[in-house]
Amino acid sequence: MKKQSLVKGLRLPFISALITMLVISIAPAQIARADVITSTSDLAIQLVSAPQHAKACQIVTATFTITNLGPDEATGVYVQTSIPDQFGDVALLGVPDSLAVGQTATITAILKVVAFVPGESRSAWIGAHVWSDPYPNISIDPNPANNEASTPVKMISKPVLTCP
Repeated sequence: MKKQSLVKGLRLPFISALITMLVISIAPAQIARADVITSTSDLAIQLVSAPQHAKACQIVTATFTITNLGPDEATGVYVQTSIPDQFGDVALLGVPDSLAVGQTATITAILKVVAFVPGESRSAWIGAHVWSDPYPNISIDPNPANNEASTPVKMISKPVLTCP
């Protein structure tokens, strides 16, 4: 009986010590994250112009505008093109490193129709996606629905397996 009462008597101090060690080990991680800044910037992208048709081996451009609708500055701005296999990226011009609230930037995607294989769809698209990643900080976009823009492009020409 004395062994059981001794075990019961040590149970509460043991649990208390275990909880204290867990809290102490977690606390530095919380303190280290305290200096991370969270910003909110609503980046919106719109398609300004793009071709309605594209021929095999042709170089085409698509123009987009990116606007920071706020309320905070957007830093670490990234733009990614969204294109099918028929296109290849040549260049993406005018992408800013940051955008102040209310500021708009115009970017140009230069693409090449690299292949048009017989039997593939004659429908393609050109699109872009924008986001902010101010590493090591955190950015929250309150309206991610306006972060993408795209348009269909009709492929016109005889099928070409590859372009020179």
